[in-house]
Amino acid sequence: MNWWEILLSVLIVAVGGGGIFNLIIKSRLEELRAIEERLSVERRKVYGEILDPYIELFASLTLEDGGASKSPNIIRKITSKEYRKAIFELGLIGSDDVIRAYNTLMQHSFKSSGPDEQDPFETMRLFGILRLEIRRSLGNKKTKLHEFDMLRGEIKDIDKFFEKPKP
Repeated sequence: MNWWEILLSVLIVAVGGGGIFNLIIKSRLEELRAIEERLSVERRKVYGEILDPYIELFASLTLEDGGASKSPNIIRKITSKEYRKAIFELGLIGSDDVIRAYNTLMQHSFKSSGPDEQDPFETMRLFGILRLEIRRSLGNKKTKLHEFDMLRGEIKDIDKFFEKPKP
């Protein structure tokens, strides 16, 4: 058998089998798309649970009070079994970048022994990064927003934090 006969038989098989091959690929792509949609719904739920205490904190944050009036309720939420379960689920289904951003925020919180020792500017910046990574994870991969853009609509007096010189 000559080389062109081998090539011709391969082409005939490829063209004839191309329909089946295309159906298999199309079916697999549809299956992956359905899995990604289900995962997106689950991620959105877990991300909401993870963000809830921080949203409560930042909703009342001002320069004068620093969120101290809400601290006991927020600490209770963060130490609850339900919240710990959400953290576990985040580790299972969250995107890598969201998990890293959450861990960085938590490590910042762990390093200070109390809310008085935390730098509110850095805490807000890290929370903004977490929100930005969640946004990217849920489909806005090419977003042009920055971490503080994610917080402007939620934090009272945020512009005063920008005016305040960082120590």
